[in-house]
Amino acid sequence: MKRRKQRETIMTCIYQYLLLGTDIDTIFEDNLDLNDKDSIAFIVSVTVDALNNVEEYSAKINNHLHEWTFDRLGYVEQAILLLAASELETGDLDRAIVVNEAIELTKKFCDDAAYKLINGVLDQL
Repeated sequence: MKRRKQRETIMTCIYQYLLLGTDIDTIFEDNLDLNDKDSIAFIVSVTVDALNNVEEYSAKINNHLHEWTFDRLGYVEQAILLLAASELETGDLDRAIVVNEAIELTKKFCDDAAYKLINGVLDQL
């Protein structure tokens, strides 16, 4: 599975957790392809990091939201920002790649103008 598809899976996992409060084991059962061993490690690592650090990452994101709060954002936007914050925190990838991937996810799954918000916040993180 390509990294972009892996990020879509991570976003979906985070989204389900935020929206439904489903436990992480059930989320992974529903979303992971157990035959794709190479993808599982990345998906699980980033998802678990994002969910374990929701308070920390959302506080950092809140510092860069003007006239909004993290809690007022849609769950998809929240999931994308948490995914990107997790990847930025680990520092494994170039910042430009993480931001670009988050923008592409936003363009695919969110309102037309949402990518501007995501880009603005991530540029400041």
